[in-house]
Amino acid sequence: MQSMTCILWDMEDCPIPEGLDPASVYENIQSALANNGYGGEVTIHAIGDKNQIPGYFESAGIELIRAGDRHARRLEMTRGIFGWTYHYPESNLMVISRDSSDFSSSLESCWLDAALKILIAQPRMAPRRCRNCRLNIASAEWLWETLAVGGDPIVINEHPSL
Repeated sequence: MQSMTCILWDMEDCPIPEGLDPASVYENIQSALANNGYGGEVTIHAIGDKNQIPGYFESAGIELIRAGDRHARRLEMTRGIFGWTYHYPESNLMVISRDSSDFSSSLESCWLDAALKILIAQPRMAPRRCRNCRLNIASAEWLWETLAVGGDPIVINEHPSL
């Protein structure tokens, strides 16, 4: 049986690429994950403040969570990290955000306490990798632009560690 995957997606930092829609992004992400050994049920929570039509996302299988500014989006994503890990400690968790280091301590804490695989996606122009992060915990890292079209990760870490 494949592990479930939760995706927490900051839509403001990583908008839907031109020419795609929520349904195609969902299908492409699901395909990219399956092609890289992360098959199983995929749950996507899109967090943002855009004037999006909720039904447009829900019909694609994506839950739209409205959160205002950057701080509010980070708070929602952090809640999602801990909530998912509490309920599904043996699963996969992907964070799609401009700067995954915003969540490094939360992800590290959950990774240490659970049998969780951490997956990351950031846009091409993201800040440099977190130099202050204590752990090398991501099992795979994608560029957002590549993940959104179903591409492969840029980094695969088969043995995440301290």
